Formats: sequence, C-alpha cells, structure tokens
Amino acid sequence: MALRRRDSELKHPGVSHLEYKRVEMDRVLTGFLMRVNHNGLPSKMVQRKELSVDAFVKEFTKEQHAAKFPGFAEHSDIARRWIETQLLDMVNRGRPSQAVAGLRPLHGLTYKFRNYYHSRAYGADAQLYQMLRHARGGQGQAALEQLRRFFFTGLGSASRGRPDESADPRIDVETQAVLHLNSQVTQDAAQQVRGWYDVPPLCVGQADLLADDVLRLMSLKDLLPRVTLVEYLKILCALHLALGQLKAMKLLPHAVARGGADPACGPDNCPAAAAAADPLAGCPFRAGLFVDAAGIPGSQAAALAEQSAAAWHRRIPDFVRAGYVVRKLDDFADQLVSRGEATRPSRGRATVGELLRFGSDAYREHRERFFEARLESILVDTRKEEQPEEVRPLLEASMGLGAFEQYIELLMAYRGRYHHKYLIETIDSLLLKNRPGALIAQPHRGRRRFVLDSALLEVLVQVALLRPNPRGTRSRFTHHTVSLRLDEFTDLLRTRYGLHIDRLPAGDGFAVPGPEEEAALRANTEAFTTKLRETGFYDDLSDAYVTQVITPRFVIAQDGTVTAGSGR
Repeated sequence: MALRRRDSELKHPGVSHLEYKRVEMDRVLTGFLMRVNHNGLPSKMVQRKELSVDAFVKEFTKEQHAAKFPGFAEHSDIARRWIETQLLDMVNRGRPSQAVAGLRPLHGLTYKFRNYYHSRAYGADAQLYQMLRHARGGQGQAALEQLRRFFFTGLGSASRGRPDESADPRIDVETQAVLHLNSQVTQDAAQQVRGWYDVPPLCVGQADLLADDVLRLMSLKDLLPRVTLVEYLKILCALHLALGQLKAMKLLPHAVARGGADPACGPDNCPAAAAAADPLAGCPFRAGLFVDAAGIPGSQAAALAEQSAAAWHRRIPDFVRAGYVVRKLDDFADQLVSRGEATRPSRGRATVGELLRFGSDAYREHRERFFEARLESILVDTRKEEQPEEVRPLLEASMGLGAFEQYIELLMAYRGRYHHKYLIETIDSLLLKNRPGALIAQPHRGRRRFVLDSALLEVLVQVALLRPNPRGTRSRFTHHTVSLRLDEFTDLLRTRYGLHIDRLPAGDGFAVPGPEEEAALRANTEAFTTKLRETGFYDDLSDAYVTQVITPRFVIAQDGTVTAGSGR
C-alpha cells in the first residue's frame, strides 16, 4: 500500500535540508554557488532548453570568437574533447545515454548553464550554505565572502553579473569560457521560497569547523591552480556534510528520547571551538570512525574499518524513527497553531527542540486525538490482508501503544526500509565511495569500510598545516604555515574530524582493544606513515623523533613571504 505524502514525508529542515538521495558534489557546489549569489535562496532561472555538447562546441568554435579562444575553430576536435572533459559535468559519462548536467563548478555563474533535471543537489546545497551562514564568531560570513570573491572573479562590483573589462587578462581559460557564456544571459534573480527555514543546523560545532577549514583552504587561492582548489573544496565540503549527517544520527535520537534538545547543544551551549587544540572536547555526539589507511581488503585493519562502518549503519533505523517523530510533531503543531491553541514561532517554523515539547504529557490528549485520525485514514485505505505481517500486531490493544506511538511504528513498518536504503546511498555519496577523496570503500559484493584516500589525506594535510595570522599582521595571506610531528597530525585527525588511525573509537562500535586489535593498530599506523610519505608532505630523514615532521609545500611566513617547502 502506498501511503499518502503527508504520512510518508520524513524530511524536516530543522533536522537537515538533505532529501536523502545520492548526490554528486559537482552539482552540490553548483547549487551552493547559486545560493551564495542570492544570499541563500535559489535562482528563478531554470534552463528550459536541453543543453548539449554540440551546442557548447558550436559556441566556442565560432569565427567571431577566435580572438577570445584562439585555435578552437581550427582544432574543433581537440576543443570538443576539452569542453566535454574539462568544462562540462556529465551524467552517465562515456555511455550512450550520457547527457550534459551543466558546467563544472569552476566559476560562480555556472549554475546558469545547467540542465536542471540532471543537476539536482537534493538539498545538499542548502545544507552547506546554512552550515556556513550559521557558523559562530563571524567565521561563516567570512568564509562565504572569501568564496564569493574567489568564485565570482572577473565580475565588476557594480556590473551585476556582467564581465569586468578591467579584469586580470591572465585569468584562466575556464573562467574566460564561463564569462563568455554569461554575457549572453541577462535574466537571473532570487526566487522567494515560501516558509524558508533559516535556523542553525543541528550540530553548530560542525558548522564552525567547516567555516574554519574553508578559510584555511582559501588562504591558498593564490598558490594553487584554480581547478585544484575547486577539487579540494568539493572533497572538504563533502567530508563536513557527511560528518554532520553522522552526528545527527547520534544527536537526534538522543534528543527525541529525552524530549528536548540536549543542554550541551545549540549555538549558545555547544562546546566546539574550531581554534582549540581539541575542538570537540566535551561534545557527547562527536563522531568516531576507524579508517583503514592501507586500503587493502582482507587485512585486520580492514576488518576493524568494516566494523566501524557497520556500527554507524546500525544507527540509521533509530535516526529514521526520530526523524518521523519530529516531522509528525510538526504536523501536530501546525494544527494547534491553526486552531489558536499554540503560537507560531516568529521565524515561521519551530526548531527541533521546540517541536519536541509537543510530545510531552501536557499535549497528550490533543496529540492522541490527532494521530488517531491519522491512523484511521491509513487503515481505511487498506484491507487487513494487505497489511505487512509486522504491522498487524502494532494495531492490537494488547501492545499497549498510544495512537502516536502506533502511528510512528506503522510508518516505520511501511517506509523504514525505504529510508534506510536511501540514507545509505546519501552517506555513500557524501563520503565519495570508491572515488578520489573517498572516506568509504566497498569492493564488489563486499562490505563497506572506512578508508583514507590519498586525495582526502592531501586536503586534510593542507588544512592542518595552516594557522591564522595574528590580528594586525600585514600580509596578503590570512594564514601562515607550520610543521607538525606525525603524532600531532594523527591526534588532529582524531580530535578534529573523528578519524582514528592508531586507536579505536570508544563508544562507536568498539570496546577495549585486545592483542590482535593492538597489532592491527600498529600496522595501520605504519600504512598511514607510508601513505603520508607518498604524498610528499612527510620525510623521516633520520631516527630522531623531532625531525620526523610533516612540512608544507609552500612555506608562508606571517609577514607574507612565500618560499618553497620540502613537501613535493
């Protein structure tokens, strides 16, 4: 039986803007840049005409554009390959069914040139923007401003999206291509969204860390190629979106069980501090993931990483159930407001903590009547023999469940597996499963396990070796570089991101390690050292412990002086 949408709907923006579908970070970043350009709102402009590779090739090989793109017309076959591989984001790339999703997010205006139905971000763009917008201490707004300056380069401040003729002539060819296309588009405005939900994310501490990492990474914008920095940003944003979702899977069921938000959570009480040595010290919901550094299936470390991933997947049913509680209490609250028995919040929608008040004994009588009607409408729509076996006992009085509890369990019986499947797909895609920058891997017909891909490791090293300059420092860089000992870096990965290399994450699927686990941890540490050495950041030139340090590729002094580092 298909439930009505009012019953089956799980998503609540107070929990997450994610729609729990498989997402692609190119499309997430494209949608995010659209929101950056419109202060969090989407664009009214939707591409009605189907874009194709041929149309883009034709545009760039026109004779009248030969001055802007020299050689393109004479070598159209090479131009086509460059456009298809470097400029365009494709769905089903290399297959007969391949189609253009849009331009790769190399510039802030790429959202204007996308086939909407192939370029959906499924709410991940809104979640990313809201995390940065609500990061504390002004860090989030500073990060958004840095991203705006970087991605919207080549546009005059008063040009309203038109190319700036005085822009740097050395601007890269990808940006020139986007600016050329943008000169032909004049209609673009923010779309006002009814009931837009603008409150801090469930875990504001994760938002703080995201903003701090973005600011660190953006300090390298003049030292790294544009394409490289964009790839770094995609990997970094995917990591923080994933960690935010994993934390929500611990935080939300706890809040529902206690009937309100935890006192340690929220913008005013969160103990996280991005600048601290242990930024999540005191956080009861910090995520712990054991990662297989070698990336070799079948090893003891791989088995521990599989155990770690399985522990997180076991949290999904409780998260779905808690999500249904919040979503349906929101429906109940709307009815109370419409009847004048409750006051609508000034922001238009209640937060998760405010909604959980309606699950208390004070509202029991009204709540039971409301959900008795919901239950009756479901049962009227189906015959008893159509109900799944696990549903029938829930409707018996001997179970001792109230109408609200029966309703939630009924939804779980009908839709729990569906949401479980798509939540796994969402987590897989945010952890970039089996792709560059992956934090999770799964061999064919094998079990998922947490891993530490070299591309992700490179991003985390680049971020870890940067520190903010003191106030008043006169430098064109906002951060300077430092060196770290190997043990300092592994501690940073554990305390800042929850990534465990040389120890097991207690409370996240593990107890006290035994002799076999200790041996696996030592082997994993050795594999991690080898992988770090391969990236070129780490050199152990002698047996002296203090000389075994991770060094940056570019040494940035506090005065802005840049010299070549020992990292390759």
